[in-house]
Amino acid sequence: MINKFIVLLVAYVCCCCISSKALAQRDTITTEPWTLDSCVTYALAHNIDIKRKELEYNAKEIVLNESKWAFYPNFSFSTSGLCSSGRVLDQTTYEFIKNSLVGSSNVSVNGSLNIFSGMNKVYAYQKAKLDLLSMTTKLESLQNDVRNRVIAAALEYMCAEADCQSALTAKALLESQVRRISVLVESGVAVESDYLLAKSNLFAAECDYYAAEGMMEKKKMDLCQLLEIKDYSSFSIIDDTDTPEIDYSWGNAAISVYSKPEYRSAELSIEMAKKDVLLAQSAFYPSLFLYAGYGSGYSTARRKTNGNTDEANRFENYPFFAQFRDNGCSYISLCLTIPLFNGMSARNSVKKKKMAVKNAEYNLCEIEKKLNKEYTQTIINCRIAYKKYLAAQERLHYAEEAERQLRERYELGTSDYNDWNVAATELAKARYSFVEAKYIFIFEKKILGLF
Repeated sequence: MINKFIVLLVAYVCCCCISSKALAQRDTITTEPWTLDSCVTYALAHNIDIKRKELEYNAKEIVLNESKWAFYPNFSFSTSGLCSSGRVLDQTTYEFIKNSLVGSSNVSVNGSLNIFSGMNKVYAYQKAKLDLLSMTTKLESLQNDVRNRVIAAALEYMCAEADCQSALTAKALLESQVRRISVLVESGVAVESDYLLAKSNLFAAECDYYAAEGMMEKKKMDLCQLLEIKDYSSFSIIDDTDTPEIDYSWGNAAISVYSKPEYRSAELSIEMAKKDVLLAQSAFYPSLFLYAGYGSGYSTARRKTNGNTDEANRFENYPFFAQFRDNGCSYISLCLTIPLFNGMSARNSVKKKKMAVKNAEYNLCEIEKKLNKEYTQTIINCRIAYKKYLAAQERLHYAEEAERQLRERYELGTSDYNDWNVAATELAKARYSFVEAKYIFIFEKKILGLF
């Protein structure tokens, strides 16, 4: 008993250690800085919509397995027991027995095989394979959609974080302005109104910083919810993005569109619609079934003759297993069903399925047109975003240089404070524009890379 208690105690301690280690690993995952790629990878593994779609995929696998096993024969086993009294019909002799308690039992094994039914099982199996393949493309399409949403949310968070840093930098610049102007006012180079205006601008910059900080927290929460992370307070992300050159070639448009899962799913929809037509047409053909079975029974009322001429002693008990052996019977039959008239339902069903094929073909044309437009628009957006990024980069360079020169001139007393303030304001705007243009370009480049 003591040894058993020690074993249980050791097992409990080991389980606690394993749980603590797993919890520590989970906390490490959420506390370490994330990258854009790790966010996408984590979302693809934990997104609830993807998990639901995977369940649908598993259900389609079951349907395919069922359609495959439909080619095999069906077997069944049945048994029954009955106890009757009064005027009873003996199931083994088909004679009526009066004023007696009769017990009986029956056992049977039956099988059936669908030999031919218009090839509907073949078409159903082929459609199930196409349906499973179509579900694969739908799952891939959903993964691409989740990937786009995560990339957009992560880049929005990075952009908000950069905006917050820019606001902090602008606030620090205005703080340095206030300190310099305070010195200049004491030395008589600047007037007190410049100091008051600088203080006002400083508090406005603080408001901008708090607004940027709030927006950063909101974007962080949006990203964490998309990643299915509940504790977002310790979440942080590393900006490992770059801004490479892009190729504006239009030559791969057709290849990119035709390889998209949405286009392949539309193509598979046409194939499945054609299989539905064949399934509907199978109702015109006859069906041939093969049936076979074996059964036996037992009755307590049945007696076995022993050849004795004495009427009182010519019957003896009929043992249970002997009755099952002697009462056994087997059968085999073929059943042919030829459809003659069914109210034109089969013909109308075929017409409806052919209309569905046409509708699927039209849907493919719409999907192709939509994807071509999306691909072309993505290239245009990427090209414009890249040009805006270059322009914002130049604007930031010149704004920094203008602020530096006007600050030096103001400190020397050769320039007005308003000129310096306008340059500082323009520098803050240039920083915001540069950050926004950078992340918009990165997003468009990522979207273009998914085609």
